[in-house]
Amino acid sequence: MTSASTPHWRSSVSRLVMLLTLSGGMLAGCENEQEKVVRTLLATRACNGCQLAGARLEGAALPGAQLRQAMLREARLAQANLRGADLTGASLTSTDLRRADLQGARFDGAYLTGAQLQDANLEGADLRSAYALDGADFQGANLRGAQLAGSKFFGPAGPYQRTERTHAYSVPSGGSNLQRADLRSADLSEAVLSYCNLQGARFQGAHLRDASLEGADLRGAELLEADLRGVQLEHATWVDGTRCGPGSVGRCVPLKP
Repeated sequence: MTSASTPHWRSSVSRLVMLLTLSGGMLAGCENEQEKVVRTLLATRACNGCQLAGARLEGAALPGAQLRQAMLREARLAQANLRGADLTGASLTSTDLRRADLQGARFDGAYLTGAQLQDANLEGADLRSAYALDGADFQGANLRGAQLAGSKFFGPAGPYQRTERTHAYSVPSGGSNLQRADLRSADLSEAVLSYCNLQGARFQGAHLRDASLEGADLRGAELLEADLRGVQLEHATWVDGTRCGPGSVGRCVPLKP
């Protein structure tokens, strides 16, 4: 390296160091800003429209929290107490809510794509018109008495795909997982549960009138006294493993070989 080029080289290094320093300060500022928001939320339980993407709130005590329209994408809320919280219109995409207490919480109009709600308590929760639920995991969740009318749990892959060579149908993947979920007395009227995993789910006394269970897996599900009037069951797998064919409305018409 020549002496003439040395000052230029040093100048470039200086600028790089300055940029890194400024970038680090900006990142620290962002982190500090979110920490302030979290502290405010924990103190007041009110944070409508807050930016809390990726926030660490495991086990937080937030009963009755006001989180309308809040951005909670990928936030960590496992085992948090959100009983009676208002999450209307909130973005909960890929949010960790495993074992969270969400009894009586409001989720109407919320985005729940990829949300992890395994073993969560959603008894009496309001999920009416919640959407983008394809891929959400409710395995083992308590949804007893929940309001789910008009909600959409369908898988993103759409209807059964028919192969040209074998004329057989294959089940698309990606539907919401409600395996072993407790949906007793839940209102699921006009809900879309197409292509969902409903194995072992408990639907006793549930209101499913005019709901779509097209392509859903209902093996081992309990449907005693459930209202199945108008329920679309075409391509579904019935409780005993029977494949439901065309005309399966309100009952499973076995698919002809």
